[in-house]
Amino acid sequence: MDFKSMMAARKNRIGKVQEQLEKETKKGSYEDTRFWKLQHDNGNGTAIIRFLPETNGEDDLWIKYYHHAFKGKNGWLIDNCLTSIGEKCPICEANSELYDNNQQDGGPEYVEHGRPRKRIMKYVSNIYVIKDPANPENEGKVFLYQYGPQIHKMILAQISPPEPEFEGETAKEPADIFDFLEGRNFRLRMKKKNQGGYPTYETSEFDGPSQIAETDEEIETIWNSQHSLQEFLAKDFYKSYDALSGRFRQVLGITENVISSSEESVASYQTNNNDDEYEEVIKPKSNRVTKPAPKREIEEDADDEMAFFNKLAEE
Repeated sequence: MDFKSMMAARKNRIGKVQEQLEKETKKGSYEDTRFWKLQHDNGNGTAIIRFLPETNGEDDLWIKYYHHAFKGKNGWLIDNCLTSIGEKCPICEANSELYDNNQQDGGPEYVEHGRPRKRIMKYVSNIYVIKDPANPENEGKVFLYQYGPQIHKMILAQISPPEPEFEGETAKEPADIFDFLEGRNFRLRMKKKNQGGYPTYETSEFDGPSQIAETDEEIETIWNSQHSLQEFLAKDFYKSYDALSGRFRQVLGITENVISSSEESVASYQTNNNDDEYEEVIKPKSNRVTKPAPKREIEEDADDEMAFFNKLAEE
């Protein structure tokens, strides 16, 4: 750009800088202000939120992806898993090989080295914060919310209620919790099970159907405030296979280049992750009320955020 062009474009500079800062905040910063997180005191916290429907131009109510978070010889690896977008992941491949080479459910070597490297399942949805006692300034605003399988199972139980357990018991009707007019507020409760134990969300519950706001104008404002979910399935949200493989080998100490744990990455993991994990694959649908998903054998681990805290405390 020559001098004359620069001077002619100077009035647009502020807007361009603001766009650049927004992109850096979304992809380069470890504190993404679009995300809401339940603030808790020693594992206890409450809030009331509302899960929102599809945003403009998209069909997904939630996005599911996987990531890895573990410490090796040369620091922490905290990266997204390529299996989220249907590609091969070097960490998952190494785990599969380790499992196959050891009998008796993977054997002690897998338990020691493979299990901590397992991929962790996460979901992301748009939410509207109704009540946030710890941070009242968040109330009446739309955020992205990252949550784990425990909360996701509660959502599915509303959309596809389980069959009655006892004869004569009335079957529950499917509820579209995402709907603006007849959706349901979610009373989110994080509780610490016992001294030294992991928090749980098991006492959280959905209210009865209600309208999210009084007027169509207010509802439309909420809808227009939602964030796109597609970036979490975009190619650039993930490292390439070679880049992830290289980082994996460095963290394990297989290569000469030592990679140290990033304090910012660790802080980000502490800030943005919660809930436990299991292996179940359910595709979100735009028509929302569906038939019950088939039952599967599910392995549930402890809350991965608190497990992460405990690992750090032990070091």
